[in-house]
Amino acid sequence: MSFGSLITGITLLLFSILSSAAESGEIDCLKCHAKLKKEKVVHAALDMGCLSCHSGLDAGVVPHKKTGAFPKGLSADQPDLCYGCHDKGLFTKKNVHAAVGMGCTGCHNAHSAKNAKLLSSEVPDLCFSCHDQSMFSKKTVHPPVAGGMCLSCHNPHSSEDLALLIKKPYDLCLDCHGEVPKKPHAVSGFSSRRHPLGEAKVTKKGEEKIMKDPSRPGKPFYCGSCHDPHSTDVNRLFRFNARSGMGLCGHCHKM
Repeated sequence: MSFGSLITGITLLLFSILSSAAESGEIDCLKCHAKLKKEKVVHAALDMGCLSCHSGLDAGVVPHKKTGAFPKGLSADQPDLCYGCHDKGLFTKKNVHAAVGMGCTGCHNAHSAKNAKLLSSEVPDLCFSCHDQSMFSKKTVHPPVAGGMCLSCHNPHSSEDLALLIKKPYDLCLDCHGEVPKKPHAVSGFSSRRHPLGEAKVTKKGEEKIMKDPSRPGKPFYCGSCHDPHSTDVNRLFRFNARSGMGLCGHCHKM
């Protein structure tokens, strides 16, 4: 038997096996694609069968022939395919992370990964693939940032907050800095009047009005108006080059 005849025979046998298995719904894709399931964390969808996501492929033909309209024979395009199992509401709040619009597999491996949540790399390295790392590595770095804890403050998918924060800015800061309102602070001044940090002021008409940041139009006045939440080149994470709290005040309050 010639080598060519042997290859032809093996190909026909493989085609016969795949065709029969595909018709019966018992095809085992992992016999050829075992590496897709080799990592520590495996996508639960694999237990549902590969064709639950790749129904647009003719599994009985090698190489597989695409029969659907979507890439890689997917049953639908991203992220709609993922919404078949994952709650769409988690990804469609008022402000959506730009990465979500680029497709789920920009951050997550669809089959298996060595990192939790099927992330293609660990946080914060994954975040730095889009976000400029220099913004987070200046002279004075906020401890959560130094610890790579981006997700302690930000929702990676969507949020009601413009900066994708997991809760209101002032409340988020107090999760760690709860002692600040209980002690004398520059924003408290020397009288009963103080900056309403993240608080709504009720007007005479009974309407709630949140003080706006004069130096950052459209944003509320809160801790981040004076302190950068990531890193700065000055002490105490001051946003502006001020040697003291009074110098910082002068940025908005012109003498």
